[in-house]
Amino acid sequence: MVVRAEIPIGGAVYRARVAMAPIGRVAVQVPHTDGFDLALAWTDRSNTDPRPPRFDDSYLVETNDVALASAWLDFDARTALLASRYVSAPNPRNTAVLLRDGTWSHELKAGEITARRLEAEPSSERIADMLAASLALASRPARWAQWFAKLARVIGGEASSRVEIGGKPVLRVRRGAVDVTVRVLRRLDPDEHGRLRTLIGARRLGSSGDTLTLISDDLPRAAWPPPNAPGAPRLRIEDQASNLLDTARPSTSIVRPHDIEITFDGAVTDANRLGAAIELAARWADDSAPVGPYR
Repeated sequence: MVVRAEIPIGGAVYRARVAMAPIGRVAVQVPHTDGFDLALAWTDRSNTDPRPPRFDDSYLVETNDVALASAWLDFDARTALLASRYVSAPNPRNTAVLLRDGTWSHELKAGEITARRLEAEPSSERIADMLAASLALASRPARWAQWFAKLARVIGGEASSRVEIGGKPVLRVRRGAVDVTVRVLRRLDPDEHGRLRTLIGARRLGSSGDTLTLISDDLPRAAWPPPNAPGAPRLRIEDQASNLLDTARPSTSIVRPHDIEITFDGAVTDANRLGAAIELAARWADDSAPVGPYR
């Protein structure tokens, strides 16, 4: 029998399915993962192996995006996974005995977090443990969005309630007549394999057709964006834009005839760099945009 539930957490509702037989299985929906895959399976080591006192590395991680996997497995997610690892056992003394349970594996694929074992799960308490761990993984985008919400309050923007990988913008900033958006995604082109990126975008106003392509020296060739069409006049980088580029240090800066895309390889954790990139996109989109904190 499959039990379905809608579970509210932090203003969002998570749809879940749980089953105890014929195999134990928990599934929680996660929208917009942009082809991201993550699998977690437990592996045990010898008790004589050295182990950091505050971290248990006894799970094996498989993923198609190492940077995004690292960002997704934050402190809350790791803590919930480790808590779900242990199960109490009978003990003749008046103390609790916790044993490691390595029968469950966890996976994020095709917009769904799943936890399962290869046989039936007789304990409803263990199903509840796996549901709690799955919800901690599924709600990571909401915790991630809290960082952008703090930035939005500083620079006068509007943040989304969760990060959607390849979905709607996580942050919107208005500068004069220009709307600047910040998105987290993996693929600039549908045919590429994908890697975690932070993308700042804006539509150009009254463009003269000039273009610009700047690519960081250390960016792997596989992460380069599609080139601009040849023959267009080159956008001049004036002093204020140059200062913003020095502060932001983006991986790529692409100015096309009708839009702008500034990308960071991976997740941005420096508010000054991201804020400078937002102001740079606004300046390039419209020279008459009002002066912001970085200009």
